[in-house]
Amino acid sequence: MGLDKQWYRLPWIWKTSLFFLLMLIVSCAEQSKIYNLTPQQASDLLNEKEAMGLFVLNVHTPYEGEIEKTDAIIEDWESIANHQDQLPSDKNTPILVYCRSGRMSTSAVEQLQKLGYKEIYHLDGGMREWKKAGFLIMNEPHPEDSQG
Repeated sequence: MGLDKQWYRLPWIWKTSLFFLLMLIVSCAEQSKIYNLTPQQASDLLNEKEAMGLFVLNVHTPYEGEIEKTDAIIEDWESIANHQDQLPSDKNTPILVYCRSGRMSTSAVEQLQKLGYKEIYHLDGGMREWKKAGFLIMNEPHPEDSQG
């Protein structure tokens, strides 16, 4: 009895179960990997930026400075999909996302995941935690700069 004839004799419940199991395996294989990083872990990642092809994205609105090696600044953090021209076209490119506190970048991470990016790193606590850990914020506005 050939395999094709054996398949037809399987009860429909087994066929359905096998189908859903296969779909589950496929969907798990395609999901994004999201990593929440401490400032030190993010610094270590940035040291490997060129070697791993890391793309660094600041999504804080309004602009309040940036971390060195930032590739793009998208202040429209609620609509990342509208700025795909500023993002890597290769969905396998690892992306490090940050903002000032982590709230805006958390939303951006979810949007990047929906856009199909596979490897997303998130600076937990954003630039606030980065600065507390002793790392530099570039082009940070000073309070006296905003007074008229």
